[in-house]
Amino acid sequence: MGSLRWFKNKNKNKDIGLMNKILGLLWTLSLLITFYLGYSYKSQSSELTSSNRSILTENALLVDNENIKNTVVTSSKKQTPHNNNTFKVAVVSMNETLDEIKSILGNGMDMASIAKAYNLINTFSKQELEQALAQLENTANDKENLSLLSILLSKYAEENVQASLAYIEEHLTSKKSKESVTLSVIRTWTKKDALAAYYWFINQNGSKGIVANNSNVLNPIFAQLTKQDFQSAFDRLIELSHNSRSTYSAVTGMTKVFTTKAEFSELMERTNELADRRLKDNVVHSWVTRDPQEAIEWIETVEDSEERSKLQEKVLRSWIRSEPTAAANWYLDKAEPKVKQRYADNIIVKWSREDPETALNWLNQQTEIDQGQSTIKLLQSSVYGNTDFVINNLHLVSNDKDMLNISNSIHRSLARNNPKKAAEFVEQSTVKEALQKNINRYRKYKAKRDKG
Repeated sequence: MGSLRWFKNKNKNKDIGLMNKILGLLWTLSLLITFYLGYSYKSQSSELTSSNRSILTENALLVDNENIKNTVVTSSKKQTPHNNNTFKVAVVSMNETLDEIKSILGNGMDMASIAKAYNLINTFSKQELEQALAQLENTANDKENLSLLSILLSKYAEENVQASLAYIEEHLTSKKSKESVTLSVIRTWTKKDALAAYYWFINQNGSKGIVANNSNVLNPIFAQLTKQDFQSAFDRLIELSHNSRSTYSAVTGMTKVFTTKAEFSELMERTNELADRRLKDNVVHSWVTRDPQEAIEWIETVEDSEERSKLQEKVLRSWIRSEPTAAANWYLDKAEPKVKQRYADNIIVKWSREDPETALNWLNQQTEIDQGQSTIKLLQSSVYGNTDFVINNLHLVSNDKDMLNISNSIHRSLARNNPKKAAEFVEQSTVKEALQKNINRYRKYKAKRDKG
């Protein structure tokens, strides 16, 4: 039942052909954005009693893939002398189109290029898709073919998702490539039957196949399941609760399709049923990304002060990436006087990863905290990500102890990529003698460690 017969089904009339063209245009629009996001950045069929959806095992998938090759060979052998020239012209035309698509994708993955590539592939018949995939078998792992292969298999998944997955399993060897292309195929499948895709994941998970450790496929699966029925989607989430990686990806998919405060609120409440703190934090991050004020309003209603404090810190961690000043002011304002310093230091540590210069300017305006202590915290947190910023602001350090500690870190950061600059830094240091002693001590320790 599940095996491929590549040339068996053909359009029987013009109306069907017209409908296929319309569906093709809809496919282009629906897959354009999902492929772009996916690019930027893991023996038998049985029927599900209630949904009549098949779950394919690895062996069945490989059988489908074998049929892909057999069908192309059989089809080419069946060409008669009368139509052989037409067949050759068609193949040449298809090859030229493939070359054009590769050229388009090779010039950059902007939206216009992706749209053009999709439109070209959308002109392929089922037979041409199969022939194109067969031709790419020996070069499927070439980096320059990965984007083309992803689009081809995503399109072909509309006809036979099982064969598309089998092709990935048999012909792609890189784990990263397998995961990337599989995700594209699953995005297509979920639009047609998200529940079947979910049970396929359940059936395959734990094997050594394409799904092993590839919980990212749950993102589009749960996005579609949630669109259809939130309660049912959450029931599926509970089924995955033994695997934290899977549930995290699933929750990310669920929140992507949320549009109201009520949806986020309900999921926040329901996450209490799952013993995984990360899931609640994941929901907060998605909520803050969508509407920080809405998330804050809900968090203020949490009665448990310790829990509320944890959620506020998560808001800060997410919000500071997009609106750092607003996030910092809000978070510090929530602190009781006795914990203002701790809250300020927390802000500084997180802000230093994004924009230490602006963080320093904000810090200089705060009068209710020890600015000197927070400045040291800022410099220490910025050394490895923004070494030059720290060097340029060492004059703000007022004691030798902190100066030496920060200078040790600066030297290690510079020594990794620019030994000459590291040596110059030591020569110019105001704590040169003590710094050189620490460097020598560290080198001896490292040499001893490397020996044995």
